[in-house]
Amino acid sequence: MKKIIYVSIISALVFSACEKSETGGCTDHYAINYESWADYDDHSCLYEADVVFYLTVAGAQYITNQNVPFLDVYIGNDLAGSMPTNAGVQSTVLCDDTDPDPVHFIYSWENDISTTLTWSVRDLTGYIWYEGTDIVVANNCLSLGLDDNMIKAYQNAH
Repeated sequence: MKKIIYVSIISALVFSACEKSETGGCTDHYAINYESWADYDDHSCLYEADVVFYLTVAGAQYITNQNVPFLDVYIGNDLAGSMPTNAGVQSTVLCDDTDPDPVHFIYSWENDISTTLTWSVRDLTGYIWYEGTDIVVANNCLSLGLDDNMIKAYQNAH
């Protein structure tokens, strides 16, 4: 009887040692912290996207004519960068553009492949010239150009 108990205990230990334990991690290939070894998604995924803000030529002229030398781009209440108002661009600025005048940054978030980005463009006094909310998708570029018509319409509505 002792041998049967002993063999049963040894067998249980051997079989339990061979059991594979599951490991959580990020299982989304689009996440910056994708973990190929993870057995299940533990909701720890982190995502990033490139974002660029810029003024069109007409937008830059309009803001400069208001005696505003710089505009600050805020994400929520966090300053993302500043851009001079005397430098507008003729065409769409993409995230890989190296022009130093637009505001370029990487936006990071967690848990979903896309998220909303709430932003505002303010002058040095904190006055909001324009604000919005846009969808950001992981590993993509969100390019936001402000022109004079957009700024004027926003100002008239507020």
